[in-house]
Amino acid sequence: MQSATIWLTENCNLKCRYCYEGQEKGKRKFAISNITALISFIEREILESAKKEDKVIISFHGGEPLLELKMMKNIISDLDKISAKRNISIVYEVTTNGNVNEMEFLEYIKNREDFRISVSLDGKKEINDLFRMTKCGESSFDKAFWFAKQLLKTKKYPRIRMTLTPEMVEYLYENITFFIKEGFEMIVTVPDFFDKKWEQWHLVKIEEQLYKIYGYCRDISTEPQISLLDQTSYLKKVGRCFGGITEINIGCDGLLYPCTYTVNNMKYCIGNIWTGVDRVKEKKLLTLYEKNNEECFGCGLESACICTRCKFLNEAITGNCTAPVPIICGFMNVFYRFFRNVNTNSLKIIKQ
Repeated sequence: MQSATIWLTENCNLKCRYCYEGQEKGKRKFAISNITALISFIEREILESAKKEDKVIISFHGGEPLLELKMMKNIISDLDKISAKRNISIVYEVTTNGNVNEMEFLEYIKNREDFRISVSLDGKKEINDLFRMTKCGESSFDKAFWFAKQLLKTKKYPRIRMTLTPEMVEYLYENITFFIKEGFEMIVTVPDFFDKKWEQWHLVKIEEQLYKIYGYCRDISTEPQISLLDQTSYLKKVGRCFGGITEINIGCDGLLYPCTYTVNNMKYCIGNIWTGVDRVKEKKLLTLYEKNNEECFGCGLESACICTRCKFLNEAITGNCTAPVPIICGFMNVFYRFFRNVNTNSLKIIKQ
């Protein structure tokens, strides 16, 4: 196992319209009394077998993880001691909305080089605030944007994580170029495949926007890292999933799941931090991952499509782990045509 995602809390200080976790968040958080067991599990399952050259990744998830910043710091303090003793490097990943405990977090990481930070912002203020607002219905943009700019100033180089909904499609170029002009050069756009309002004309508009973004990035002096222009994200062979084998999600209750789409779904619980991974259930996962999507045969893009790889995403949206998500099929065709016509290899790009 190489990585773990720790769900610090199910609670969130925002109420984003599109949140796949639902509008009414749970109040559960990881129990302080379970931290010792958590650390022991990570040491036993990940750090004991890690080599010096391995890239061990510990991610913090929510809800909003910075609501539990004190707990995060305690966990990291314990892991730092173990990694130093074993001479292993750990990279810590956090995705935050930048609207809570931001000053304390900035102070905490200012002398650390082992953090990868993503800030959730969906575009310029008037667009972002259509979808990302506080529980009181107030703007979330100003705090998040200030936080992201502070990270830039201290050379922490955050990723801007943009959710793409059908309503945002026509603003895609405008939003991405806005962030580039503000100095952000790592922008990851994640389509909201759970949204039921996707139609064919949205895909046509996305294709138009892609060409505009590509033209802009080609003609500027900087080398922005735009996930939408990353051919390897859309056309590279995806292979089988290994959730629960190479990576694990640890729920607020200490139960183990193969990926974020399965947390709190007892059907896919594969153990707990006290007794470890259930190897029988782990083998059943491998059997699931090997199932083929019969509808995908002959598509031509099945080897690169996330519907081939991500059985849990399929099930979460279609109710069937081997049934591809129609809108994802549409996206794949858009990107196939786009990359067939342009050479984005000349641009510096990143993987999602």
